Amino acid sequence: QDSAKPWKKIAPLTLMSFSCLFAYTILRDTKDVIMITAPHSGAEVIPFLKTYVNLPGAILWTILYSRLSNKVTQRKLFYAIVVIFAIYFTSFALVIYPAHTVLHPVATADYLAAILPSSFFAPLAIYRNWTFSMFYFLAEMWGSIVISILFWGLANQICTVSEAKKYYPILGFVANTSPIFGGQYVRYVSDVARAGNAADPWRVSLVWLMGGVVGASVILLTCFTYVQACVMTDPGCVDPQKR
Repeated sequence: QDSAKPWKKIAPLTLMSFSCLFAYTILRDTKDVIMITAPHSGAEVIPFLKTYVNLPGAILWTILYSRLSNKVTQRKLFYAIVVIFAIYFTSFALVIYPAHTVLHPVATADYLAAILPSSFFAPLAIYRNWTFSMFYFLAEMWGSIVISILFWGLANQICTVSEAKKYYPILGFVANTSPIFGGQYVRYVSDVARAGNAADPWRVSLVWLMGGVVGASVILLTCFTYVQACVMTDPGCVDPQKR
């Protein structure tokens, strides 16, 4: 096998790994801030959200993906899922968050809080700030669906066992360094927003943060398109039986 052949697929996989983790770093930092600083919410809501929203949601996502993968090609499924995520995060920054005061059932939540015991604080916070809870859930699903299933599923499909032993450590290295760049981007956006004269600096930050996620998604899809067009069609890179 040509020595350049492995790098023909490892190079785009490395960039895809970086993009996935860069976006996830932004989403991870953003979702925690949004949920913890939401009205009548706090850090104590996070464990409840992870247990009673994220866990069942992840199971349902996995079941849905399993069924769709039997009916739709991997290529179409990859494009569809990443595009849906990108559209949602764009909509959240430009439409949903600016309108959250209208969308959130504040009056109903206040009424329920008055008649229910204090032990219902966490579920009421999730209900009161349901758009933020949805963002938290889908940000977590980026890690579970896009990284764990889509990316690693593609990597395992096009790499042989010997290539995996040799090149997966590189992907692991990238996985450990991309959050550094993602964290620096979050910090830079935050500093720029605070230095500006915007009435709502957090709203400005959110637009730029989600712009970073969408940009990473574009890079991810571009690399995936290259893999499908130039790697999957090359018998020297991928066994025809794996296509």
